[in-house]
Amino acid sequence: MSRTLSKQARHPELFTELPYVEPAKRERKVKMEVLCLSYMRTGTASMYAALNILSLPCFHSFCLFSRVRDCPTWSTALDAKFFNRGTPFTRKQWDQLLGEYAAITDVPATCFAEDLIAAYPDAKVILMERDIDSWFKSFDTAIIVPMWARWTQFIGKVDPWFVGPLHDMHMRWVRGWLGSHDEEEMRRKAKAHYKEHNALVRRVTPKERLLEYKMGSGWEPLCTFLGKPIPDVEFPRVNEAAALQEKISIILQRGAVNFLYGIMLVVGPVLLAVGPWVVKYR
Repeated sequence: MSRTLSKQARHPELFTELPYVEPAKRERKVKMEVLCLSYMRTGTASMYAALNILSLPCFHSFCLFSRVRDCPTWSTALDAKFFNRGTPFTRKQWDQLLGEYAAITDVPATCFAEDLIAAYPDAKVILMERDIDSWFKSFDTAIIVPMWARWTQFIGKVDPWFVGPLHDMHMRWVRGWLGSHDEEEMRRKAKAHYKEHNALVRRVTPKERLLEYKMGSGWEPLCTFLGKPIPDVEFPRVNEAAALQEKISIILQRGAVNFLYGIMLVVGPVLLAVGPWVVKYR
């Protein structure tokens, strides 16, 4: 992670809010070509960057930082799939929610592996897998610990504008997809779920549609599989632990500011109302 760049340059999605259009009013703009259904902490951020370099606009959970108002729609999809609340999404709803993307990776999209493989039968599927012990160490440090930290849980409850919708949506896949209701249960179930998810992707994907990509292999296997020319740049390597921790810190700082702003919205008018009375009778 380069420290020569500003935080805004290192994490532009955290400082940009895109114009919002209700999903129901959207339609697909580009063909869905790639479903990278790999588990978190297997190189999904690097693959996200690589697919964008290949002119395949890709969805990643990072995208929700500039599209926070899409979180309730993702929550609706998670409720329908894992909690039997509502109707499971069809191709129409996925096109509305993901219509500007030609590829997807990372949660919450990967929670819908079977649904997306069925909805987009022409899309190619990518699966990446790490040694399970090194993966778990990374997943525990980068995902489990910060997700269940008391400060994260607190800010998730008191910031209704930014952290709240993100936190609410992420906790839904934790409880529904991973079947976990606390930190220790998530940690206890992680390795088994990792294996089950990878097995599911292999089982439901036709072999001719599946690439099992190994991080470090460079452009050639990916570009050959996708029928794309090899770019004249190095294959990206992003999402180092330090970068992710900085991103989480910025998110929580923003949530704390929103919390204080909310307090001022309540307290401010009261102070204005009682201030003259206090001055008069002090």
